Amino acid sequence: MLVATQTIVWKDTDWKGSMIAASFPLLLSTVVHTALILLLAMCISTEKSTQKWTFPASFAVGDEAAFELSAPTSFGEPMQLLAESDSEKGLPVSWISLDDNHSSELGIQSALASFKAKQGTRELGEVDREGGNRKRQSVHSVYASKAGGSLEKSTIRFGSKRLPGSRHAGFASSKSLEVIVPGLDPYGSSVLNQASNLSLTGGAMMVSTAKPHPSLANVPLLFDYDPSNVDGNRLTVVAGKQPSILSSYDWELIPLAQFVDSGHHGAVDIKMFGKHEKISLDAAFEQTLLGLRFIQADLMPRGVIMSQEYLPQDDRGILLGPGELERLSSDRVVRESVKELEPLMARTRNGALYSVLTDAKIQYEFEVVGNELVISGTPYFFFWEPANRGDQVVPKKALNDSLKKAWPRIKQANPLVIESMERSFRTVAFFRYQKQNSPTNWARLMQQLRNVSLEKVPTPSLLSGE
Repeated sequence: MLVATQTIVWKDTDWKGSMIAASFPLLLSTVVHTALILLLAMCISTEKSTQKWTFPASFAVGDEAAFELSAPTSFGEPMQLLAESDSEKGLPVSWISLDDNHSSELGIQSALASFKAKQGTRELGEVDREGGNRKRQSVHSVYASKAGGSLEKSTIRFGSKRLPGSRHAGFASSKSLEVIVPGLDPYGSSVLNQASNLSLTGGAMMVSTAKPHPSLANVPLLFDYDPSNVDGNRLTVVAGKQPSILSSYDWELIPLAQFVDSGHHGAVDIKMFGKHEKISLDAAFEQTLLGLRFIQADLMPRGVIMSQEYLPQDDRGILLGPGELERLSSDRVVRESVKELEPLMARTRNGALYSVLTDAKIQYEFEVVGNELVISGTPYFFFWEPANRGDQVVPKKALNDSLKKAWPRIKQANPLVIESMERSFRTVAFFRYQKQNSPTNWARLMQQLRNVSLEKVPTPSLLSGE
Protein backbone atom coordinates (compact mmCIF):
# COMPACT_ATOMS: atom_id res chain seq x y z
CA MET A 1 0.00 0.00 0.00
CA LEU A 2 2.94 2.30 -0.57
CA VAL A 3 2.66 5.72 -2.02
CA ALA A 4 5.31 7.64 -3.78
CA THR A 5 3.15 10.64 -4.53
CA GLN A 6 4.06 14.12 -3.41
CA THR A 7 1.57 16.77 -2.50
CA ILE A 8 1.45 20.53 -2.82
CA VAL A 9 -0.04 22.73 -0.13
CA TRP A 10 -0.19 26.47 0.38
CA LYS A 11 -0.70 26.77 4.11
CA ASP A 12 -1.99 29.81 6.00
CA THR A 13 0.33 31.15 8.68
CA ASP A 14 -1.42 33.98 10.46
CA TRP A 15 -4.66 35.22 8.89
CA LYS A 16 -7.65 35.71 11.17
CA GLY A 17 -11.29 34.87 10.61
CA SER A 18 -12.10 33.72 7.13
CA MET A 19 -9.26 35.57 5.40
CA ILE A 20 -6.76 32.95 4.21
CA ALA A 21 -3.23 34.15 3.51
CA ALA A 22 -1.85 32.34 0.51
CA SER A 23 -1.86 32.36 -3.26
CA PHE A 24 -2.25 29.96 -6.14
CA PRO A 25 1.05 28.26 -6.97
CA LEU A 26 2.83 29.33 -10.10
CA LEU A 27 2.57 25.77 -11.30
CA LEU A 28 -1.02 26.46 -12.36
CA SER A 29 -1.02 27.12 -16.05
CA THR A 30 -2.19 30.47 -17.36
CA VAL A 31 -5.01 28.70 -19.16
CA VAL A 32 -6.37 27.12 -16.00
CA HIS A 33 -5.98 30.29 -13.91
CA THR A 34 -7.76 32.43 -16.49
CA ALA A 35 -10.54 29.89 -16.90
CA LEU A 36 -11.16 29.77 -13.14
CA ILE A 37 -11.46 33.55 -12.83
CA LEU A 38 -13.81 33.78 -15.80
CA LEU A 39 -16.01 31.00 -14.46
CA LEU A 40 -16.10 32.55 -11.00
CA ALA A 41 -16.99 35.94 -12.43
CA MET A 42 -19.91 34.42 -14.33
CA CYS A 43 -21.25 32.99 -11.07
CA ILE A 44 -21.01 36.16 -8.96
CA SER A 45 -24.32 37.54 -7.76
CA THR A 46 -25.59 40.38 -9.94
CA GLU A 47 -26.28 42.40 -6.80
CA LYS A 48 -22.55 42.82 -6.29
CA SER A 49 -20.03 44.63 -8.42
CA THR A 50 -18.88 42.64 -11.44
CA GLN A 51 -15.46 44.28 -11.48
CA LYS A 52 -12.47 42.06 -11.87
CA TRP A 53 -11.16 40.76 -8.53
CA THR A 54 -8.51 38.46 -7.15
CA PHE A 55 -8.56 36.32 -4.04
CA PRO A 56 -6.04 34.77 -1.63
CA ALA A 57 -6.21 31.01 -1.21
CA SER A 58 -4.94 28.27 1.06
CA PHE A 59 -4.28 25.55 -1.45
CA ALA A 60 -3.84 21.80 -1.02
CA VAL A 61 -3.80 19.15 -3.70
CA GLY A 62 -3.54 15.41 -3.35
CA ASP A 63 -5.60 12.39 -4.32
CA GLU A 64 -8.38 14.31 -2.57
CA ALA A 65 -7.62 17.49 -0.65
CA ALA A 66 -9.29 20.80 0.18
CA PHE A 67 -8.55 24.51 0.14
CA GLU A 68 -10.43 27.70 0.95
CA LEU A 69 -11.07 30.82 -1.10
CA SER A 70 -11.85 34.25 0.35
CA ALA A 71 -13.41 36.83 -1.98
CA PRO A 72 -14.88 40.37 -1.60
CA THR A 73 -18.16 39.24 -3.10
CA SER A 74 -20.77 36.57 -2.63
CA PHE A 75 -21.60 33.44 -4.52
CA GLY A 76 -25.16 32.56 -5.39
CA GLU A 77 -25.87 28.86 -5.77
CA PRO A 78 -23.15 26.27 -5.15
CA MET A 79 -21.02 26.02 -8.26
CA GLN A 80 -19.36 23.25 -10.22
CA LEU A 81 -16.22 24.34 -12.08
CA LEU A 82 -14.37 22.15 -14.53
CA ALA A 83 -10.79 22.80 -15.61
CA GLU A 84 -8.10 20.88 -17.40
CA SER A 85 -4.44 21.73 -17.81
CA ASP A 86 -2.55 20.61 -20.88
CA SER A 87 0.63 22.46 -19.90
CA GLU A 88 3.63 20.34 -18.93
CA LYS A 89 4.19 22.66 -15.97
CA GLY A 90 0.54 23.09 -15.18
CA LEU A 91 -1.35 21.36 -12.41
CA PRO A 92 -3.14 18.27 -13.80
CA VAL A 93 -6.50 18.96 -12.15
CA SER A 94 -9.27 16.58 -13.11
CA TRP A 95 -12.11 18.56 -11.50
CA ILE A 96 -12.83 21.39 -9.05
CA SER A 97 -16.03 22.01 -7.11
CA LEU A 98 -16.98 25.09 -5.06
CA ASP A 99 -19.56 25.23 -2.29
CA ASP A 100 -21.00 28.29 -0.57
CA ASN A 101 -19.75 28.89 2.99
CA HIS A 102 -21.03 31.89 4.98
CA SER A 103 -18.43 32.48 7.67
CA SER A 104 -17.27 36.08 7.91
CA GLU A 105 -18.53 38.84 10.14
CA LEU A 106 -17.16 41.32 7.60
CA GLY A 107 -19.66 40.35 4.94
CA ILE A 108 -17.03 38.40 3.04
CA GLN A 109 -17.88 34.85 2.13
CA SER A 110 -15.55 31.91 1.67
CA ALA A 111 -15.95 29.19 -0.89
CA LEU A 112 -14.85 25.69 0.07
CA ALA A 113 -13.31 23.77 -2.81
CA SER A 114 -12.19 20.18 -3.03
CA PHE A 115 -9.71 18.91 -5.57
CA LYS A 116 -8.93 15.60 -7.16
CA ALA A 117 -5.65 15.58 -9.01
CA LYS A 118 -3.56 13.11 -10.93
CA GLN A 119 -0.53 11.81 -9.11
CA GLY A 120 2.76 13.51 -9.77
CA THR A 121 5.56 15.52 -8.23
CA ARG A 122 4.44 18.44 -6.08
CA GLU A 123 5.96 20.76 -3.52
CA LEU A 124 4.98 21.99 -0.08
CA GLY A 125 5.08 25.76 0.15
CA GLU A 126 4.13 28.43 2.64
CA VAL A 127 3.44 32.12 2.20
CA ASP A 128 4.03 34.22 5.29
CA ARG A 129 1.62 37.02 6.05
CA GLU A 130 4.08 39.86 6.34
CA GLY A 131 6.28 39.60 3.27
CA GLY A 132 4.56 36.99 1.17
CA ASN A 133 7.84 35.11 0.90
CA ARG A 134 7.42 31.59 -0.35
CA LYS A 135 9.20 28.73 1.30
CA ARG A 136 9.18 25.46 -0.58
CA GLN A 137 9.89 21.99 0.70
CA SER A 138 9.26 18.65 -0.91
CA VAL A 139 6.86 16.16 0.66
CA HIS A 140 6.88 12.41 0.24
CA SER A 141 3.58 10.96 1.41
CA VAL A 142 3.81 7.28 2.30
CA TYR A 143 1.13 4.58 2.47
CA ALA A 144 -1.26 6.74 0.42
CA SER A 145 -1.62 4.52 -2.64
CA LYS A 146 -0.15 1.52 -4.37
CA ALA A 147 1.87 3.73 -6.70
CA GLY A 148 5.59 4.27 -6.44
CA GLY A 149 8.58 2.22 -5.37
CA SER A 150 9.94 0.94 -2.09
CA LEU A 151 11.63 3.21 0.44
CA GLU A 152 14.05 0.55 1.62
CA LYS A 153 17.09 2.05 -0.11
CA SER A 154 16.23 5.67 0.62
CA THR A 155 18.50 7.99 2.59
CA ILE A 156 16.79 9.12 5.80
CA ARG A 157 17.59 12.37 7.58
CA PHE A 158 16.00 14.18 10.51
CA GLY A 159 16.10 17.77 9.25
CA SER A 160 17.87 19.10 6.19
CA LYS A 161 21.66 19.40 6.03
CA ARG A 162 21.54 23.16 6.59
CA LEU A 163 19.81 22.85 9.98
CA PRO A 164 22.07 22.87 13.04
CA GLY A 165 21.71 19.67 15.03
CA SER A 166 20.20 17.67 12.17
CA ARG A 167 20.82 13.94 12.08
CA HIS A 168 21.43 11.44 9.31
CA ALA A 169 20.41 7.83 9.75
CA GLY A 170 22.68 4.81 9.83
CA PHE A 171 21.46 1.28 9.25
CA ALA A 172 23.00 -1.83 10.72
CA SER A 173 21.65 -5.11 11.98
CA SER A 174 20.50 -4.75 15.58
CA LYS A 175 18.45 -6.73 18.02
CA SER A 176 14.81 -5.72 18.41
CA LEU A 177 13.76 -4.19 21.71
CA GLU A 178 11.81 -6.60 23.91
CA VAL A 179 10.59 -4.97 27.11
CA ILE A 180 8.06 -6.62 29.40
CA VAL A 181 7.62 -4.98 32.79
CA PRO A 182 6.78 -7.62 35.43
CA GLY A 183 3.95 -7.30 37.95
CA LEU A 184 2.16 -4.32 36.49
CA ASP A 185 -1.06 -3.02 37.99
CA PRO A 186 -3.77 -1.88 35.50
CA TYR A 187 -2.32 1.63 35.27
CA GLY A 188 1.37 0.71 35.38
CA SER A 189 1.91 2.75 38.53
CA SER A 190 4.68 0.51 39.86
CA VAL A 191 6.93 1.49 36.96
CA LEU A 192 7.60 4.86 38.52
CA ASN A 193 8.71 3.33 41.82
CA GLN A 194 11.43 0.98 40.63
CA ALA A 195 14.61 2.08 38.89
CA SER A 196 15.11 -1.43 37.52
CA ASN A 197 11.78 -1.19 35.64
CA LEU A 198 12.39 2.31 34.32
CA SER A 199 15.84 1.27 33.18
CA LEU A 200 14.37 -1.34 30.84
CA THR A 201 14.02 1.38 28.24
CA GLY A 202 15.14 4.98 28.11
CA GLY A 203 12.60 5.81 25.44
CA ALA A 204 8.86 5.22 25.35
CA MET A 205 7.08 2.89 27.75
CA MET A 206 3.34 2.17 27.34
CA VAL A 207 2.08 0.43 30.46
CA SER A 208 -1.50 1.56 31.22
CA THR A 209 -4.78 -0.18 30.35
CA ALA A 210 -7.87 1.84 29.49
CA LYS A 211 -11.20 1.50 31.26
CA PRO A 212 -14.73 2.09 29.94
CA HIS A 213 -16.75 5.20 30.65
CA PRO A 214 -19.60 4.47 33.11
CA SER A 215 -21.99 4.50 30.13
CA LEU A 216 -20.14 1.44 28.78
CA ALA A 217 -19.66 -0.39 32.08
CA ASN A 218 -20.16 -4.14 31.57
CA VAL A 219 -20.95 -3.57 27.88
CA PRO A 220 -19.13 -6.09 25.65
CA LEU A 221 -17.08 -4.72 22.76
CA LEU A 222 -16.74 -6.23 19.31
CA PHE A 223 -13.88 -5.19 17.01
CA ASP A 224 -14.15 -5.59 13.25
CA TYR A 225 -11.66 -4.42 10.60
CA ASP A 226 -13.03 -3.80 7.11
CA PRO A 227 -10.32 -3.08 4.49
CA SER A 228 -12.96 -1.89 2.00
CA ASN A 229 -13.65 1.21 4.11
CA VAL A 230 -11.66 4.44 3.74
CA ASP A 231 -8.29 4.33 5.47
CA GLY A 232 -8.69 5.88 8.91
CA ASN A 233 -12.22 4.47 9.30
CA ARG A 234 -11.63 0.76 8.91
CA LEU A 235 -11.87 -0.35 12.54
CA THR A 236 -15.45 -0.60 13.79
CA VAL A 237 -16.08 -0.98 17.53
CA VAL A 238 -19.54 -2.22 18.46
CA ALA A 239 -20.43 -1.53 22.11
CA GLY A 240 -23.44 -3.70 22.82
CA LYS A 241 -25.47 -2.85 19.73
CA GLN A 242 -23.99 0.63 19.20
CA PRO A 243 -21.43 0.78 16.35
CA SER A 244 -18.66 3.37 16.32
CA ILE A 245 -15.42 4.06 14.47
CA LEU A 246 -11.97 4.20 16.03
CA SER A 247 -10.35 6.87 13.84
CA SER A 248 -6.94 5.37 13.17
CA TYR A 249 -5.00 5.08 9.92
CA ASP A 250 -3.43 1.74 9.06
CA TRP A 251 0.11 3.10 9.40
CA GLU A 252 -0.51 3.55 13.13
CA LEU A 253 -3.25 1.00 13.83
CA ILE A 254 -1.51 -2.11 12.52
CA PRO A 255 1.87 -1.77 14.32
CA LEU A 256 0.09 -0.72 17.53
CA ALA A 257 -2.11 -3.82 17.43
CA GLN A 258 0.96 -5.99 16.81
CA PHE A 259 2.69 -4.33 19.76
CA VAL A 260 -0.23 -5.08 22.11
CA ASP A 261 -0.49 -8.62 20.81
CA SER A 262 3.17 -9.20 21.68
CA GLY A 263 2.56 -8.28 25.32
CA HIS A 264 5.45 -5.81 25.26
CA HIS A 265 5.67 -2.43 27.01
CA GLY A 266 8.73 -0.65 25.59
CA ALA A 267 8.48 0.93 22.14
CA VAL A 268 11.93 2.49 21.70
CA ASP A 269 15.23 2.79 23.54
CA ILE A 270 17.87 5.37 22.63
CA LYS A 271 21.30 5.71 24.14
CA MET A 272 23.01 9.04 23.50
CA PHE A 273 26.73 9.41 22.87
CA GLY A 274 27.53 13.06 22.14
CA LYS A 275 26.17 13.74 18.68
CA HIS A 276 25.29 10.10 18.13
CA GLU A 277 22.29 8.05 19.22
CA LYS A 278 22.05 4.26 19.23
CA ILE A 279 18.49 3.10 18.63
CA SER A 280 16.51 -0.04 19.41
CA LEU A 281 12.86 -0.38 18.38
CA ASP A 282 10.27 -2.96 19.26
CA ALA A 283 9.77 -5.30 16.30
CA ALA A 284 6.24 -3.93 15.77
CA PHE A 285 7.67 -0.49 14.96
CA GLU A 286 10.67 -1.49 12.89
CA GLN A 287 10.46 -0.49 9.22
CA THR A 288 7.43 1.75 9.84
CA LEU A 289 6.77 5.48 9.75
CA LEU A 290 5.42 5.17 13.29
CA GLY A 291 8.85 3.91 14.35
CA LEU A 292 10.37 7.16 13.05
CA ARG A 293 7.80 9.12 15.06
CA PHE A 294 8.75 7.22 18.25
CA ILE A 295 12.44 7.88 17.64
CA GLN A 296 11.92 11.61 17.32
CA ALA A 297 9.53 11.72 20.30
CA ASP A 298 12.17 10.13 22.52
CA LEU A 299 14.73 12.81 21.63
CA MET A 300 12.41 15.82 21.79
CA PRO A 301 12.46 16.45 25.56
CA ARG A 302 16.23 16.87 25.37
CA GLY A 303 15.85 19.51 22.69
CA VAL A 304 17.37 17.17 20.08
CA ILE A 305 15.70 17.21 16.62
CA MET A 306 12.75 18.64 18.51
CA SER A 307 10.76 20.83 16.16
CA GLN A 308 8.76 20.17 13.04
CA GLU A 309 11.76 21.36 11.03
CA TYR A 310 13.47 18.07 11.91
CA LEU A 311 10.77 15.71 10.65
CA PRO A 312 12.41 12.72 8.94
CA GLN A 313 12.82 12.95 5.19
CA ASP A 314 14.23 10.97 2.32
CA ASP A 315 15.56 12.19 -1.03
CA ARG A 316 11.98 12.89 -2.17
CA GLY A 317 10.96 15.03 0.80
CA ILE A 318 9.44 14.97 4.29
CA LEU A 319 7.88 11.61 5.10
CA LEU A 320 4.19 12.05 5.88
CA GLY A 321 1.52 9.43 6.51
CA PRO A 322 -2.16 9.73 5.61
CA GLY A 323 -3.90 12.32 7.76
CA GLU A 324 -0.71 14.24 8.62
CA LEU A 325 -0.46 16.91 5.95
CA GLU A 326 -3.25 19.05 7.40
CA ARG A 327 -1.74 18.83 10.90
CA LEU A 328 1.49 20.65 10.05
CA SER A 329 2.16 23.83 12.02
CA SER A 330 3.03 27.08 10.27
CA ASP A 331 6.65 28.23 10.31
CA ARG A 332 5.70 31.14 12.55
CA VAL A 333 4.10 28.93 15.22
CA VAL A 334 7.06 26.55 15.16
CA ARG A 335 9.59 29.36 15.54
CA GLU A 336 7.69 30.98 18.40
CA SER A 337 7.23 27.65 20.20
CA VAL A 338 10.89 26.65 19.89
CA LYS A 339 12.00 30.05 21.17
CA GLU A 340 9.69 29.82 24.18
CA LEU A 341 10.77 26.24 24.95
CA GLU A 342 14.52 26.78 24.70
CA PRO A 343 15.07 27.64 28.42
CA LEU A 344 13.19 24.46 29.39
CA MET A 345 15.13 22.36 26.87
CA ALA A 346 18.36 23.71 28.35
CA ARG A 347 17.20 22.40 31.73
CA THR A 348 16.30 18.97 30.35
CA ARG A 349 19.68 18.61 28.64
CA ASN A 350 21.40 19.15 32.00
CA GLY A 351 18.68 18.25 34.49
CA ALA A 352 18.80 14.44 34.71
CA LEU A 353 20.53 11.44 33.21
CA TYR A 354 17.38 9.39 32.56
CA SER A 355 14.06 10.15 30.89
CA VAL A 356 11.11 8.24 29.49
CA LEU A 357 7.88 9.01 27.66
CA THR A 358 5.26 7.05 29.56
CA ASP A 359 1.65 6.75 30.66
CA ALA A 360 2.27 5.20 34.08
CA LYS A 361 -0.61 6.16 36.43
CA ILE A 362 -2.67 7.57 33.53
CA GLN A 363 -6.26 6.34 33.70
CA TYR A 364 -7.41 6.30 30.08
CA GLU A 365 -11.16 6.20 29.59
CA PHE A 366 -13.04 5.38 26.39
CA GLU A 367 -16.61 6.17 25.39
CA VAL A 368 -18.78 6.46 22.30
CA VAL A 369 -19.45 10.04 21.20
CA GLY A 370 -21.79 10.19 18.23
CA ASN A 371 -20.45 7.50 15.93
CA GLU A 372 -16.85 7.75 17.13
CA LEU A 373 -14.94 5.85 19.82
CA VAL A 374 -13.11 8.49 21.86
CA ILE A 375 -10.26 7.82 24.30
CA SER A 376 -9.15 10.37 26.90
CA GLY A 377 -5.78 10.55 28.62
CA THR A 378 -2.35 11.96 27.73
CA PRO A 379 1.18 10.54 28.19
CA TYR A 380 4.00 12.65 29.59
CA PHE A 381 7.78 12.97 29.80
CA PHE A 382 9.30 11.72 33.05
CA PHE A 383 12.85 12.60 34.14
CA TRP A 384 14.38 10.66 36.99
CA GLU A 385 17.54 9.40 38.65
CA PRO A 386 18.20 6.27 40.71
CA ALA A 387 18.47 6.65 44.45
CA ASN A 388 21.79 6.05 46.16
CA ARG A 389 20.50 2.86 47.73
CA GLY A 390 18.15 0.08 46.70
CA ASP A 391 15.85 0.11 43.69
CA GLN A 392 14.24 3.45 44.43
CA VAL A 393 13.58 6.29 41.99
CA VAL A 394 14.23 9.98 42.53
CA PRO A 395 11.89 11.90 40.20
CA LYS A 396 12.97 15.33 38.96
CA LYS A 397 9.70 16.80 40.15
CA ALA A 398 10.18 20.46 39.23
CA LEU A 399 11.41 19.55 35.77
CA ASN A 400 8.59 17.04 35.23
CA ASP A 401 5.97 19.56 36.31
CA SER A 402 7.39 22.09 33.87
CA LEU A 403 7.30 19.55 31.04
CA LYS A 404 3.66 18.66 31.71
CA LYS A 405 2.75 22.33 31.70
CA ALA A 406 4.68 22.85 28.46
CA TRP A 407 3.09 19.84 26.68
CA PRO A 408 0.70 22.01 24.57
CA ARG A 409 3.60 24.21 23.47
CA ILE A 410 5.74 21.17 22.65
CA LYS A 411 2.85 19.95 20.52
CA GLN A 412 2.80 23.25 18.64
CA ALA A 413 6.52 22.91 17.96
CA ASN A 414 5.98 19.48 16.43
CA PRO A 415 2.31 18.49 16.14
CA LEU A 416 2.85 15.44 13.95
CA VAL A 417 5.08 13.67 16.46
CA ILE A 418 3.25 14.64 19.65
CA GLU A 419 -0.22 13.95 18.27
CA SER A 420 0.98 10.60 16.96
CA MET A 421 2.25 9.77 20.44
CA GLU A 422 -1.07 10.77 22.01
CA ARG A 423 -2.99 8.57 19.58
CA SER A 424 -0.53 5.69 19.98
CA PHE A 425 -0.58 5.60 23.78
CA ARG A 426 -4.37 5.88 23.87
CA THR A 427 -4.87 3.20 21.25
CA VAL A 428 -2.50 0.79 22.97
CA ALA A 429 -4.29 1.24 26.30
CA PHE A 430 -7.65 0.65 24.59
CA PHE A 431 -6.40 -2.41 22.71
CA ARG A 432 -5.06 -3.89 25.95
CA TYR A 433 -8.53 -3.63 27.45
CA GLN A 434 -10.05 -5.57 24.57
CA LYS A 435 -7.31 -8.19 24.55
CA GLN A 436 -7.85 -8.84 28.26
CA ASN A 437 -11.64 -8.78 28.21
CA SER A 438 -12.40 -10.42 24.88
CA PRO A 439 -9.45 -12.60 23.84
CA THR A 440 -11.51 -14.42 21.19
CA ASN A 441 -12.52 -11.21 19.43
CA TRP A 442 -8.97 -9.88 19.79
CA ALA A 443 -7.59 -12.99 18.09
CA ARG A 444 -10.09 -12.50 15.27
CA LEU A 445 -8.95 -8.89 14.81
CA MET A 446 -5.30 -9.94 14.62
CA GLN A 447 -6.21 -12.52 12.00
CA GLN A 448 -7.89 -9.78 9.95
CA LEU A 449 -4.86 -7.49 10.27
CA ARG A 450 -2.47 -10.22 9.12
CA ASN A 451 -3.97 -9.86 5.67
CA VAL A 452 -2.93 -6.18 5.54
CA SER A 453 0.61 -5.29 4.52
CA LEU A 454 2.37 -1.96 4.94
CA GLU A 455 5.25 -0.97 2.70
CA LYS A 456 8.51 -0.77 4.63
CA VAL A 457 9.89 2.60 5.72
CA PRO A 458 13.54 2.38 6.84
CA THR A 459 14.10 2.88 10.57
CA PRO A 460 17.70 3.59 11.64
CA SER A 461 19.78 1.85 14.26
CA LEU A 462 22.02 4.90 14.60
CA LEU A 463 21.66 8.66 14.24
CA SER A 464 24.71 10.84 13.73
CA GLY A 465 25.15 14.61 13.76
CA GLU A 466 27.08 16.55 11.15
